Amino acid sequence: MNINNLMIFNPIERMSYIRIFIFSLLLLVCSSSFAIELQEGQVWAYKTRVNEEDSTITILKIESYPHLGKVVHIRVDKIRLINPLKGNTVTDIPHLPFKYSAIEKSISELRRKKTKIPDFEEGYKMWKEAYLAGEAGAFESTIDVTLNLLIGGHWEEKE
Repeated sequence: MNINNLMIFNPIERMSYIRIFIFSLLLLVCSSSFAIELQEGQVWAYKTRVNEEDSTITILKIESYPHLGKVVHIRVDKIRLINPLKGNTVTDIPHLPFKYSAIEKSISELRRKKTKIPDFEEGYKMWKEAYLAGEAGAFESTIDVTLNLLIGGHWEEKE
């Protein structure tokens, strides 16, 4: 068998296949550079609720749990939620736990790569105790949907 018989491509076809190969290689390299890597201290813009376009989230802590997978603890700033108990406007939430995939679906633009992480220990400690007792998890919905759910949720005054 002659090796030249195996070369079935004419020069034009060969160039087309080379172009497809190069394009595929570039696509692979570019797509990996767009992979989101969340890190503690980052500040992100996200797909907000109406009239909260300036709202941002801060990544407070990222950790893994056997039943939840990766959990991203965030702070939400510059929101407008009406507290159903007191009628005041809530402008920030110091701690909310989300599944990693929910944050990936929510974020739109990295605003700062690193910022001083604000204190969130009180909310985190309450969540962690409830999680260990089997009474808490992490939000799976996007941030905007979760904030809307909080409005209609059951609120209790802390003693």
